[in-house]
Formats: sequence, structure tokens, C-alpha cells
Amino acid sequence: MTYRNIQGMRAIAALMVVSCHMFWNLGPTRLYWVKPFFAAIGPAGVDVFFVISGFIIYNVLQRSIGELGQVGRGRAVFVFAMKRFIRIYPLYWIAFAAAFLVMLWGPPLPRGQEKPLLELLTLVNGAPNYIVGVAWTLTYEVYFYAVAALSLWALGRRAMLGLAAWFGLLVVATAAGAGHAASPWNYLFAPILLEFSFGVAIGMLVRRGFQRCHGALWVVASIWMLVGTWFVAHDPVSYPLRVIGWAAPAALFIHGFVVLELQGRWIMPRSLQYLGDASFSIYLWHLIVFEGVAAVFARLGWIGVVDPALLMAGMVAAGLAFALASYHWIEKPLLACLPGVAGLHRGPVARAEAAPRPEPC
Repeated sequence: MTYRNIQGMRAIAALMVVSCHMFWNLGPTRLYWVKPFFAAIGPAGVDVFFVISGFIIYNVLQRSIGELGQVGRGRAVFVFAMKRFIRIYPLYWIAFAAAFLVMLWGPPLPRGQEKPLLELLTLVNGAPNYIVGVAWTLTYEVYFYAVAALSLWALGRRAMLGLAAWFGLLVVATAAGAGHAASPWNYLFAPILLEFSFGVAIGMLVRRGFQRCHGALWVVASIWMLVGTWFVAHDPVSYPLRVIGWAAPAALFIHGFVVLELQGRWIMPRSLQYLGDASFSIYLWHLIVFEGVAAVFARLGWIGVVDPALLMAGMVAAGLAFALASYHWIEKPLLACLPGVAGLHRGPVARAEAAPRPEPC
């Protein structure tokens, strides 16, 4: 099942991240009267994405488990892993190449810690990512997908036990400080990985019939996220604070929206569903385009001459336009043709699923 409200939440998460970068990362767009709010809460969009990803992968994994008897374990694992690969890497590599060219052509910008090229291209321990700044999150996404695939391969129908054991290990490691930024184990045991468990928990609750939605919980979640934002803003590198202050209330919102859809009470507007479909392109491209527009302004000598609000408007318009063009002319064609090239449309179950349909992954 494709959850339309989940697609809407993906759009909201992407726009939160875009708003953050509008007012924070690029010097020419620092309009200080609005910056504090957007810069403080905008990064929470990443945490919303992680919770959503946990929910989606839980449902995809359940579908893969259900197909084990028909296609066999090896085939089920191959299809699961290849779909995740196709969803992330082709578009990321295209964006990576474009970002590298913008970096060479534009004025020098502070890039932070540099990582080996292989780590950046494979997204294995690729955080931070000094080429595609937002791609540090994909490192954790790919890690989560790998754990899910290994659990399916090793445990078959009991794959959820593998995820549960991994989440339990993360809790222990977090309590022991193994996931601290200064730890050599920070990639393997980063506390932010626990955010995927919130989405998995939502999927399990919904699957087991817990489909209650109370408005009071949304009020609690709103206050919780605002208070969490205050704490995270004072310690922005603390992953445990993000898990508690942002991911937990985000899970309440996401569960509520899923339940509203299942009960037929409310569906996200089509505009948000559309932006949710394009959210990966929006997320990947917006900062690259922002930096490209800023580079053009710098080369033309317009920085400090043109109103910063005009520069910001140009960045946003160009970023969203390019991202939507990427969705229609790059991302969708890749997702349409690559599964066939990879052999995902072979076999009885695969042929039954070959008809195009949106999948929120």
C-alpha cells in the first residue's frame, strides 16, 4: 500500500530542510529577522525523514517476508537490496558529479572535513559529505537498508528479530557513549540511527491494529517538538537530543496521519503528495542549486549589490524548478527502466508487480 499521507509528510520534511538552508548555510541569504526560527527547526526535517524511512522499510520488509515462500530467500533479498540501491545511488551519483562541477567553478566555500572519495561515492561512512552536503543522511539510510537486507538473508521470516537486535545494540552503545562524535565507532553506533526504530514501531502498531488518533496527542507532539528544538538549538551536534526532541514527537505526528488515512478521515492535499513523490530530488538538488546560483551572483559581482531577498528568491525558485525537472526527467525514468535492467521484473511475483505504481521508498 502507498500511504498518501506519508508522501505528504515527506514533502513537509523536505521543505523544512530547504527552509533551513535558505537562511543558514549560504551567507548571502542570511536575513536575520527570520533566520532563528527556520534555522532552528528546519534540520528536524531530517529526523522526520528517518522516522518515515523506518516505517516504509518495515512495510517493504514485511512484503519481502511474505514473498519468501514463492521466490525463495536469495531472490527476495536480491529484490529488496537492488530496489534500495536503485532508489538511492543512480540519482545520488548524478547529483554528486554536478555538485563537484559547481564546487570547481564557484567561489571557495568552507567544506569542513574531507572524506575519501570512495567513502563518499559508496555512502559507507560517508558523513560528513563535503561534496553533496545533505548526503550525510544517506550514509545512515544505506546502513539501515543493509541491516534490513542482512536480517532478511540470515533470518528469513524472522528478519524483524535482526532489526530488533540491532536497535537493542544501538541503545546499549548509546548508553556506553560509543556513538559519540569523537568515538571511532560513531558511524556504526550513532544514536541518530535509533530514529529508524520509531518508524518501525509505528509500522508494527498499525499492522497489529493500533489505529487510534487523538488530537490531544498532536498538541503534546507540537509542544514536545518546540521544546526539543530549544534544547537541540543549544547543542546541535547531539544526536541523542535529536532522537528525543525531534524524532519522538515526529513519530506521533506520522502515526496520526497514517491512522487518519486508514480510517478515511483525512488525506493530504494532492500538491503535498506530488512534492512528496519528488522529495528525494528536492532534498538532493536544492543545496547544489543554491550554491550554483550564489556562484553566478558572485561572478557577476552582484553580492552586496542585489537585495539579499532577491538572491534568496532566485535560489528557491531555481532550486525547486531544477528539483522538479530532475524528478520528471531523471529520477522517474531511472526508477522506470533500471528495475528491468537489473532483472527485478522476472519471476511470478515480480511480473505481478511490474505495472508502474508509486512506492514511498
